[in-house]
Amino acid sequence: MSDLWWLVLLLFGLAIALLLLSMRERRKSGLPQAQVVYADTDLWQRVPETLVDHQLGLVGKPDYVMKTRQGSLIPVEVKTGHTPDAPYDSHKLQLMAYGLLIRSNYAQTPAYGLLHYPDKDFRVDFTPDLEAQLTETLEEMRQIESKKVVPARSHNSSARCRSCGYRGVCDQKII
Repeated sequence: MSDLWWLVLLLFGLAIALLLLSMRERRKSGLPQAQVVYADTDLWQRVPETLVDHQLGLVGKPDYVMKTRQGSLIPVEVKTGHTPDAPYDSHKLQLMAYGLLIRSNYAQTPAYGLLHYPDKDFRVDFTPDLEAQLTETLEEMRQIESKKVVPARSHNSSARCRSCGYRGVCDQKII
């Protein structure tokens, strides 16, 4: 009987250790205290389908979509590398696009999204102005694409050039 109690204590201790490890990893991830309903990773679930909005011509996979206790959905985008003083406009537009994809796919409009950088998190409110800026940017991108014209390079970073989608046709690439 004594051996059985030791086994129960050992299993209980192991369960507590796993719970603490899980809590620590969750804190490190920067995710809010909410249920993960969509994750572009196989850590919590099978990777879900890409979100699509045919009307807007958008497709995407947010890193996470969280569901709060109140039932609100929040897109979370995790960024690596340098943590800026304020979120980059391109990151805010990407997050807004995920908000619109959530609206189309879950019939719920998020009020905000979260940008998680290594050293800081930013809340990005989904305002009509940000949505208009995204719509304008998408239209500019479509015009560039329809004209088959490569956009002007806006940087001097060879690393950005190496990962650019226009690299194969660009006459401005940095070697």
